[in-house]
Amino acid sequence: MSVTEETPLPPVLMRLDEDGSPILIGQRCQACERVAFPPDPYGCEACGAHLDRLDPYELGAVGRVHAVAVVHRHHREFPATPFTVATIVLDDGPTLKAVLTDDSADIGVAERVRGVATSEDSGIPLRFARAGLAARGGQ
Repeated sequence: MSVTEETPLPPVLMRLDEDGSPILIGQRCQACERVAFPPDPYGCEACGAHLDRLDPYELGAVGRVHAVAVVHRHHREFPATPFTVATIVLDDGPTLKAVLTDDSADIGVAERVRGVATSEDSGIPLRFARAGLAARGGQ
């Protein structure tokens, strides 16, 4: 497929604030106020509003673990197995799945987590750590 003016560019999903903390870039529906992350490319999933009714919306990368699983086998070489993934309910509303930092691999359901920006060469630009470890940038 060739790139044309109609080909959408991948969305920017994250930026860092002045302290280096991740800010997630989602979207908010003008019609029903639903907040989504990652951005919905086709319009509002809740009310069906057209894409042009969705505005960029910044979300804090802070939330609570809803579920957790350890991955022992994976079809990709990175991240190296085993690694831990969690379903996280963000304080700002949406739920997402994310890889946890190695020092947070034993995290449990209902624990507080915070996003940690990792180096671009890590292959995963955002991981989540226990809220207390995130300030130290736990990897």
